[in-house]
Amino acid sequence: MTRVTIIGAAGRMGRELCRAALETEGIELAGGTVEPDAAELGADLGELCGVGRSGVSATEALPEDAEVLIEFTTPEATVEHLAYGLPHVIGTTGLFDEQLAKVDEAAKNVPVVLAPNMSVGVNLLREVVRELSAKLEGYDIEVVEAHHRHKKDAPSGTALFLARAAAEGRKERLEEVAVYGREGLSPRGPGEIGIHALRGGAVVGEHRLVFYSEGEEVEVVHRALSRRTFADGALRAAKFAANAEPGLYGIADVLGA
Repeated sequence: MTRVTIIGAAGRMGRELCRAALETEGIELAGGTVEPDAAELGADLGELCGVGRSGVSATEALPEDAEVLIEFTTPEATVEHLAYGLPHVIGTTGLFDEQLAKVDEAAKNVPVVLAPNMSVGVNLLREVVRELSAKLEGYDIEVVEAHHRHKKDAPSGTALFLARAAAEGRKERLEEVAVYGREGLSPRGPGEIGIHALRGGAVVGEHRLVFYSEGEEVEVVHRALSRRTFADGALRAAKFAANAEPGLYGIADVLGA
């Protein structure tokens, strides 16, 4: 049994994680934290996520017997929580290089699973994208992602994850070939990878990669139909982290375990 604590349990993803933890075999919901002034402080986490009373309350501090932490919060908060020194599953996106360096440092002492997308499908798609990019030589590549109106970072971490795979397939660095949006006089240059972000409504997450030539188009698409797919992936990562050696891991490591 892996005991998980959800940081940011009152948020959209936090509630989904609590629901999944209460419904998943081999997982025990040890607790969930909320902000000190949150209206949900003291609320039953099962009632909060809509599955009925669980006997586990939302708290400001971590429970004393916390085993693995899971969070989809903000970059600033995530970095602060590394100080807990516990196995950590991080689905937070938008971390800057300095913040990623702190994650790397923390992973020297505890297992950390860091992934911009916890979906099994997206992580398998990454390998497909890398291979397509390598074999469709000379094709133009465009990445288009769409998310709900409340998402703060753009482009999404998943879009960058997949675009980086496309660049790797051509032995390029994404930083050198990425073009973010197009405006005015902006003809496509050789080898560019275009990346575009859409925000609106309640879209959970959609990612499209299109390979264009003058004679055909090849498109791969991933659509998340529910946040539950991310929650299930995070719980799988938590089971992995509970038994892993210190180090920085991705979902590919979890899937291979």
